[in-house]
Amino acid sequence: MIRRLRKAALLIGPSLGVLVPLLLDSPDHPKAPIMLGIALWMALWWMTECAPLSVTALLPLVAFPITGIATAKETAPRYMTSIMFLFLGGFLIAQAMERTKLHRRIALLILSRWHASLLQIFMGFAGATAFLSMWISNTATTMLMATIAMAVIARLDRQLKSEEMGVITPALLLTVAYSANIGGMGTPVGTVPNLVFLETINTHAPDHAISFLQWMTLGIPVVLAGLAVLYFLLGRPIRKMPWTASAIGSLEEEIQQLGPFRREERFVAWVLGITALAWMTRKGITTEGFTLPGWSALLPYKGVDDGTVAVAAALALFLIPVKEGNPILDREAFGRLPWGIMILFGGGFALAMGMQRSGLSEAIGSQLAFLTDVSVPIMMFGIALGVTFLTEITSNTATTQVLLPILAAVALGSGHDMTLLLATATLSASCAFMLPVATPPNAIVFGTERIPMETMMKAGIKLNLIMPFVIVAIVLLIRPFLP
Repeated sequence: MIRRLRKAALLIGPSLGVLVPLLLDSPDHPKAPIMLGIALWMALWWMTECAPLSVTALLPLVAFPITGIATAKETAPRYMTSIMFLFLGGFLIAQAMERTKLHRRIALLILSRWHASLLQIFMGFAGATAFLSMWISNTATTMLMATIAMAVIARLDRQLKSEEMGVITPALLLTVAYSANIGGMGTPVGTVPNLVFLETINTHAPDHAISFLQWMTLGIPVVLAGLAVLYFLLGRPIRKMPWTASAIGSLEEEIQQLGPFRREERFVAWVLGITALAWMTRKGITTEGFTLPGWSALLPYKGVDDGTVAVAAALALFLIPVKEGNPILDREAFGRLPWGIMILFGGGFALAMGMQRSGLSEAIGSQLAFLTDVSVPIMMFGIALGVTFLTEITSNTATTQVLLPILAAVALGSGHDMTLLLATATLSASCAFMLPVATPPNAIVFGTERIPMETMMKAGIKLNLIMPFVIVAIVLLIRPFLP
């Protein structure tokens, strides 16, 4: 069935690109119907994945020049914006953490301090996973933490009854997967949709551009609230379970195997800490009665952004010899960069640029002006709920790439706050908890074959229904502190 759908989509996509401009007319924006056809074509291919996501992302480089929406010289730069370098730098820092095993030490040290009870070690896994997921990919975080979790589970298997392990094992593995999804919301580099949001805001409302620290002002409360929800949902069945401190022995053994803190680990830790601090303090803090300038204001020339900071950190990892006379990273690091995701990322930015240049964004906005009368919280909740369940079956990156420019047009046409709508959609795109195919973390823990599908779906649908309320409430609460 899925194969047939994808084969049909391969033909339907280009057909939409041709037929939509023939069937629709927009005298005020003659290029808008052409752009709508291209957008529907890309959206269909992205959602069905009938072609590789990055291949679909390259369509604007061909379609825009041919249809006159934008020249190749105007389109190509969208594939390597400053936001892209923020992503690139963040991924290189993550590679350095993996090479030095710093990420493993951080996780084990956190867990070694959270083991007084079974519930506490669950929260130790949740906290460690969420923290790491803010800085390295959700997939890498889950692979690491699932390995550690399986070590604990193996020890418990020898000491507890099978009925008890039938409750503990799925709960612990789901805690790892869900915490990785939740933690990615905390920083702009935590997950790709966050960067899509920043670029969309920069494109459609540059006066409301959000800095690294300002995103964390919004993202961290969502992460904390999400972990609290996780605590009550998954923690309830294990609160009365028996616990033996010997289960933590495997963690202590692994910490001992890592040995003392090595020079290269310290160096990467310093780079990560200084980079995070630089990201958070670049723009400073401004309120109605108080202004604390960021460090970029002290520079003689303007133009430094978070991408600059990320690349500077990556250069230090490539150039400073700290590991047996060699730098942490070498030329092989570039081969491990996720170029496909970066092209996908750029394709979304090109799509957003085309919608603006063609007048499609303005045309959509004018058609949706009736939404002015719809309550903003109701609209936000509808967006949160819709995106949450949509990303169960589609890529969250592709979903945000398609949806955020449309929501930006809706905001412009209806007069609603663009930041409210886009932030709600972006955060909700990380809340796919129900199906194994929804996110790589879900798939990784399901692949251990220790979680029944029914258990994942029952826990996941509860989170899917609760998190939209949490996200809407926090976005409305934090919005006055954002530009």
